[in-house]
Amino acid sequence: MLEAALLLCLVGIALAIFVPTFARRVRANKINEAPELLRDLSARAAAYYATSWDSGRRHCLPPGAGPTPAEPSVEAESVDFFSDEVEGHQTWQALGFQPDRPIRYSYTYAPSEHGCDLIGREDRGTVSFRAEGDLDGDGVRSTFERRARLRPDGWDQADVLHVHQRVE
Repeated sequence: MLEAALLLCLVGIALAIFVPTFARRVRANKINEAPELLRDLSARAAAYYATSWDSGRRHCLPPGAGPTPAEPSVEAESVDFFSDEVEGHQTWQALGFQPDRPIRYSYTYAPSEHGCDLIGREDRGTVSFRAEGDLDGDGVRSTFERRARLRPDGWDQADVLHVHQRVE
């Protein structure tokens, strides 16, 4: 009887330590999706801007796209950003942005201007990359956003991640 009580006590202690740690890691993995994919999307847009050409004109940006999927989901789902049913699929294809794993967030690419010859202009447009999610399905959304600025001499990479309600 004493052995059973001791075993039960040890199992309780192990669960008290393991369960909260496991729950924190699961939530952190869900939250980390957005910053990782926004970094990838920003890098792809910067590469597109630096290497794109259209009829002899350079420094191009495709039109905006998203949110894709239209609504974020609580459970991770596979989404084909290149599908003809996805609004803005041509932009996602041009940027080569196709998450290689199921996602929970909706992603948006929003340049203030699109087209070519966007370098060296006075207005110096911006590009926003946004992810919105509702990880617990309560209708309150987390928002992650990166921004890049077009400078007269090129692209000012989006290093700052703006977060609103990280853990909604």
